[in-house]
This record gives sequence, structure tokens and C-alpha cells, in this order.
Amino acid sequence: MNETLPMQLARLDLDRTKGYKELLDFYHGQQWTGRERRGERRLIFNYAKVFIDKMTSYLVSGIHFDVAAAEDSEAARGKARQAEEALYGVYEGNNLEQVDLETEVDCAILGDACYKVIWDAVEKKVRVTAPDVQGIY
Repeated sequence: MNETLPMQLARLDLDRTKGYKELLDFYHGQQWTGRERRGERRLIFNYAKVFIDKMTSYLVSGIHFDVAAAEDSEAARGKARQAEEALYGVYEGNNLEQVDLETEVDCAILGDACYKVIWDAVEKKVRVTAPDVQGIY
């Protein structure tokens, strides 16, 4: 067998990726099986989408960081404040409010979600992205 590694992984992961497609279809309102007959009207009350969208918006709203000082001293409290500022900087610099919302929606629909956190050596800062889990093996 002369398959490349990505081809082997895709073949081994067919059930998972098929499941993702079914879950995404359901979320997007494609909940009927089979083709529609002439004159047939199919109603869709997509409570799954409404529930997921509403709950994820509540879940990720109002993010707050609270770093406790390692000891009861002014120096330790100063380091804790610096750590909080760094966290807020990463959060704002990577638009994590939007990334979190998209990732939470993916997780609610698919049951899987992923963040990729790297150090950008050129910009000298933390980069956070949310890759599509359908392409992660």
C-alpha cells in the first residue's frame, strides 16, 4: 500500500468525519432524510441551533481573569497584576472573544473543539487560533 500518511489518516477517520457532516447538517436545518416529494412541505423548527447559539453567547460573555498572588507581599501582588495584564493582552490581541464564541459553537455541534497556541518569534507574542477540527487527526 503506497498511501501517504494524510490519505491513511483520512481513510481511518471516515466515521468521525461522516459524523461531523451529519451534526453540521442538523445544526444548519437539514434534518429531513430523503428527497422532498412534489408538493410536500417540510417544516423545520431548529431549536438545536437556537439553543446552541444562545447558550454559547452566554457562556463566553464577560470573560474576567483573576490571578492570585503567590504570597502576601506587594511584590507578589505586582507580579499577579502583571500576569493579569498579560492575559488580557493575549485575549484582546488575538480577538479571543470571537475565537472563543466560534470554538464553543463548534464544540456544542461537533463535540470537539481545538485551540492552537504558538509563540510568534517575529512579533514576539502569543498567537491563538482555532483550527477546524475536521482537519485534525
